[in-house]
Amino acid sequence: MRIAAFFSLVFLPMPTPAADFERTIPPGCGQMVMVTTEDWRASAATVRCFERSAPAASWVPVGRAMPALLGERGLAWGLGLHRVPRDAARHKREGDRRSPAGVFRITEAFGAAGKIAGLNLPAWTLTPTLEAVDDPASRFYNRIVDRAKIAQPDWRSAERMGEMPDYALGFVVAHNPKHVSGAGSCIFLHLWNGERRGTAGCTVLRERDLTALARWLDAAREPVLMQLPLAEVPRAISARGF
Repeated sequence: MRIAAFFSLVFLPMPTPAADFERTIPPGCGQMVMVTTEDWRASAATVRCFERSAPAASWVPVGRAMPALLGERGLAWGLGLHRVPRDAARHKREGDRRSPAGVFRITEAFGAAGKIAGLNLPAWTLTPTLEAVDDPASRFYNRIVDRAKIAQPDWRSAERMGEMPDYALGFVVAHNPKHVSGAGSCIFLHLWNGERRGTAGCTVLRERDLTALARWLDAAREPVLMQLPLAEVPRAISARGF
């Protein structure tokens, strides 16, 4: 992805939850995918990518803004690297058809063998037995597993990933990393194959944009996803060329 004009993000102390977001980004993180919506109820979103050369360096934009689609009921606070506000009115729950708001690691890729070849992320190759478990009662809740390698599968609900065209390319968002039962599961960035009203909770991008993102993301740079309504994005921003 081509680096665009210089863009400097300046995060200043503020009496809002947004003040904590920059501090929650790991020092070793050099790549950030920022997804924003107009408000908490919106499904339409915009994706922008940024990178930095060192923990104290300014964030620089990469590529262009890209359209995306989120949960059909908008956003709710998820569990990730950030601190959830005590007065938060919306909390991500299993089956609520909302995407998680906050800051999250991007940990793995998945997809068809030809689409994940050469990526700089650990990757799951889709097979007939690869499943994403969304049963809150399962000990494998919020995990991708190969059913063929599980001696005693205990879940009643899971996505058979190899049967889903939208999963031909995607990335795992580390939402609910402690696997809290019922707090939401199997949140991905994946292909947008025609949905218009919104997703069940994932973030979807068109194939050319997701492919460009796949080529850019690098596990060595500890990438994160920052996903928020615009009102929650840090307001102390100075920008040129954006």
